[in-house]
Amino acid sequence: MNQLRKIFHFNPTCELAIANGSPYYQAPAILREFEEELAPILLVFASSSDHVLKEKALPNQFMERLGELGLSSGSCLSKAQSLEALKNEPVLLQPWGWSPAELNYLSDYRQPSDIQTRSIQLANSDLFQRKHAVQFVNDFLDENPQPFFPEKEQRPQILDSIEAIESYLLQHPQMVLKSPLSSSGRGLQVIRKNKLNDSNKRWIKTILAQQNYLVAEPLFNKKTDLSFQFELKPSGEILFRGISFFQTNNNGQYLGHHINPETDLAYHHFHKNELTTIADHLSRQVRKSCFHRLYHGFLGIDALIYEEDQHFKIQPCLEINPRLNMGILSQAIEQKIHPESSGQFLTYYHPGKNYHAFAEEQARKNPPIVTDQRLRKGFLSLTAPKSDSLFGAYLLLF
Repeated sequence: MNQLRKIFHFNPTCELAIANGSPYYQAPAILREFEEELAPILLVFASSSDHVLKEKALPNQFMERLGELGLSSGSCLSKAQSLEALKNEPVLLQPWGWSPAELNYLSDYRQPSDIQTRSIQLANSDLFQRKHAVQFVNDFLDENPQPFFPEKEQRPQILDSIEAIESYLLQHPQMVLKSPLSSSGRGLQVIRKNKLNDSNKRWIKTILAQQNYLVAEPLFNKKTDLSFQFELKPSGEILFRGISFFQTNNNGQYLGHHINPETDLAYHHFHKNELTTIADHLSRQVRKSCFHRLYHGFLGIDALIYEEDQHFKIQPCLEINPRLNMGILSQAIEQKIHPESSGQFLTYYHPGKNYHAFAEEQARKNPPIVTDQRLRKGFLSLTAPKSDSLFGAYLLLF
């Protein structure tokens, strides 16, 4: 049997769509622009028979450059072009994440019946909700006690009233509140004072009215963001795909990933074999969890190394992402650039300065250097900026 063509779609607003619940949900215009502008990053996953859905065409020069560097042999097509090219051929749909709205958007495509059934089950499940990560980490810590894991009172808690949140704040004067459904550090409130202000209270009441609960956890003295990457196969096998290291801002919002990070940067708080052991225990916990029962595909578990009383500790599960994610994307990039390269994969959004101007400036300052037909150093945009582009994604290699 010939391998199915893969159709990729960048919809990182899938959690918002799940929270809304409607098959006709549309994200706000600024987020739809973000999805359209950053869609080309999925080309890294695409082979010559695959394509990425993107409504606005990309310049031939941009696509040719990605091909010359071995970063992608796939293509970008609008949905109409895609359906015309396939002519009802069965495919493997690869959205960033499933939701009722994504099921509706991709309903004109044919998938094998077993895969289609699994997609429908996932899109209509509550697997993306943070309550499952809370249950997961509590079970994990109960079964794997270690002095470098959080104490019991430092574990995340599910709270369903503003009074419960205020009581939690008395025990943890600095805390993070998370809505049940959000991604990339959105849907977070970082509380750095031991009292809620009016803005905090309005946000809390809105989320409780919409989604019924919030997750609270202490604000740790963060040193390193990392994620454990797994792949859950239809056979039931769980593959450990490695550890990726990323960056967030002070409010927990995603900025980018380290690419082939230097050993001292990645592991100076924990030895690599210690993290690999933690990954092995996480894999065993995944096998016992609802994720293993309901989901096939990539799964990222975000973690945090932090300092407490002059000791380094690790919170092994802050988030669970049963979908494509930036960690698995960064690993795909590492496989396609020069093996001696290191640097960063970063996203761009600065309302006062468009991405096109930024990309041109960076390309002048850090022209790309190619060795053995692979990108070795310098700046390379992974999106094709227009003169008015607000968003972008790029590599900066050293």
